Amino acid sequence: MEPTVIRWVVFGGYLLLMLVIGEVAARRKVRSLDDYLLAGRQHGVWITAGSLAATAIGAGSTLGAAGVAYYVGLSAGWYLWSAGVGLLLLGLTLGPVLRRRAVYTVPEFIARRYGPAAGRLATVLALVGLVLFLGVQLLALGAVVAQMTGWSVQMGIVLAGLVVIVYSVRGGIWAVHWTDNVQLVWIVVGFLTLVVVGLRSVGGLTALDGPPAARGFEELGPAWLNPLTRRPVSGWDVFALGSTVVAWVIMSTTWHVTMQSTVQRVLATRDPATARWACGVAALVLVPLGALVALAGMVARRLYPGLAPTGTVEQIRALPALVEGLLDPVLGGVVLAALAAAVMSTCDSVLLGAATVVIRDLAVGWGRNDLQGLRRSRGLTAVLGGIAVGCALVLPGLVRTLEMVAAVYCVALFVPMLLGVYWRRATRRGAIASMVTGGLAGLLWRGLEMEALTGVHMLTVALPASLAAAWVGSLGGDRRSSRDPQG
Repeated sequence: MEPTVIRWVVFGGYLLLMLVIGEVAARRKVRSLDDYLLAGRQHGVWITAGSLAATAIGAGSTLGAAGVAYYVGLSAGWYLWSAGVGLLLLGLTLGPVLRRRAVYTVPEFIARRYGPAAGRLATVLALVGLVLFLGVQLLALGAVVAQMTGWSVQMGIVLAGLVVIVYSVRGGIWAVHWTDNVQLVWIVVGFLTLVVVGLRSVGGLTALDGPPAARGFEELGPAWLNPLTRRPVSGWDVFALGSTVVAWVIMSTTWHVTMQSTVQRVLATRDPATARWACGVAALVLVPLGALVALAGMVARRLYPGLAPTGTVEQIRALPALVEGLLDPVLGGVVLAALAAAVMSTCDSVLLGAATVVIRDLAVGWGRNDLQGLRRSRGLTAVLGGIAVGCALVLPGLVRTLEMVAAVYCVALFVPMLLGVYWRRATRRGAIASMVTGGLAGLLWRGLEMEALTGVHMLTVALPASLAAAWVGSLGGDRRSSRDPQG
């Protein structure tokens, strides 16, 4: 049997399993809109932690992180470790507060704290950011499916996107949480298999000490290197990426504290204590996974040093080359399905998050907790999924779009959310000024390519600008400033 056919059979079985889980969730667990969006707020630590960890693992933290590890070594593990830091901070700060206030969405919290005008702006930012981010993830998912089946990326986007839409529409957050946990197990098994087989092929961990010269960096010789500074580093130095590690931690913190797809898992827990523990457990799960992904990239460098540079700091061909050259068709199918699982676990969470924002913050009258509200939510989920598939078919580039989303959405909402809880004097005017200033600062810094010119990450500019705007805008106060931030 042809290898492509075998991989397709394995992947087809995985897709069928996801659809079955979605249907079982729909029939056994979903009876109301609350069940569909927040599982009746009854999820415990373990199912929530698994879903949080799976949601944090996406295209960037697998294909992207392994591609960075291809050059720099173990330090690329910070792509996932920084997500763990973000989840840990969410559990220690805003997560329990949001659960205590029993909101459904991030914009709902903004509206309660600062008023309808700030809530509407947050809704627009959230919806645009979520749909674009979903489109980016579907683009990466299409590339993985194309690698497995030999189809075009566009066909992969449509096929895998349709599966995500169907099980999310049917089972809501129950299906998302169940599939996330299955996908997390699949991811662990897939990457563990890849790393074990890879290390046996190269002769163990010691064989990674002196890798062959990487194509495009021949002048540095047989050494690990920081692709940004073009300087040799130790492959086992977890801080070899220098200031990039700090930037990743800051970005992950803003991302997970504000991203509806992450926060919604916290809001579905039984109580604030469960929310706190789930975030902590998820952060711990990401520690070994970050190391596994980095080791996979290091093995790829040892075996395939001649991969052509891709024009970015990531060697995005590293993982596909490793799977193609190292594994038999069955194991290759398992690992490629694990890559698909990593992306799908993010896609389903983002899709349901976008639908929740629409039903609770935009089409407010549709959010009744009855069968009609449930049917409308399912319809909106399907429509938003279709829009995201369309975006994926036309998106110009993965990394640039991701950072645009981070600038517009995460940076814009992070400061108002944080101050809304911990600073009683934060006002409506300050919140709106903060969202507008932070988002524009990030967009302009990136759009004018100032990061390339100065070496200063956009978050280093956007976050202080957002904080300053919040402070200036809150001078003098207004009626919203007297509300209890913890109320």
